Amino acid sequence: MEQIKPWFSFSENAIYNGVEKPFFDISQKPWKILLEDNYKEILSELKVIILSQNKNIVPYYNKTLASTPTSWTIFPLIMWGRKNTDNCEKAKYTANFINQIEGVTSCGFSILKPHTKIKPHFGDTNVMYRCHLTLKSSGTIDEIGMRVGNKLITWETGKLFAFCDAHNHEVWNNTNEERWILIIDILREDFLKDKQQICKQINATLWWQLKFQKFYFIKHLPKWSRKWLMKATTVFMKVD
Repeated sequence: MEQIKPWFSFSENAIYNGVEKPFFDISQKPWKILLEDNYKEILSELKVIILSQNKNIVPYYNKTLASTPTSWTIFPLIMWGRKNTDNCEKAKYTANFINQIEGVTSCGFSILKPHTKIKPHFGDTNVMYRCHLTLKSSGTIDEIGMRVGNKLITWETGKLFAFCDAHNHEVWNNTNEERWILIIDILREDFLKDKQQICKQINATLWWQLKFQKFYFIKHLPKWSRKWLMKATTVFMKVD
């Protein structure tokens, strides 16, 4: 089997031309059944968090992607190897359950407001299964859905799917209801042994993406310098 080449958006100028399919076949993954069987308990924790208007529900870190900075909010539990202890305490069942799955690098609740679009963009990397566990969503694919590459999908409550985040993708919610999902990043088998280094690299990528939003010229740096900057920044990143 051909070795999968890892791709990271920052060092590759955010253009992905890989051969991987937009969506992964996860029908035989043991964690698919486990997550779907536990979605009601996970949903119950999210309802409590939302009803309490928890201050840790924050805009997605890249505030330029959604219709407005507050149209897409998240409640992060783990962000590329960095555990948010306070949030995990408020979602104990979810956090403890996710910890049992090998290769999890990130996990958090995602809330998309009604009449919101997330514009087309390339994700951070191709090294993981980016999984969506649907907790609340209702509507046809025209009303609420997602495009990954040239494939379309919509969310079904209680169901899990996984896609390759590196592909260009976009999201729309044209309904009058919020969409609630749990996003889980699980390393693909080829990369499990490199978990710590990958987490550091993505944290470096996210750090630079935040800088993009303040200093746009960084986005236009040549590819060689972006690779050097990410490599240098990775050294200083810490993960749990």
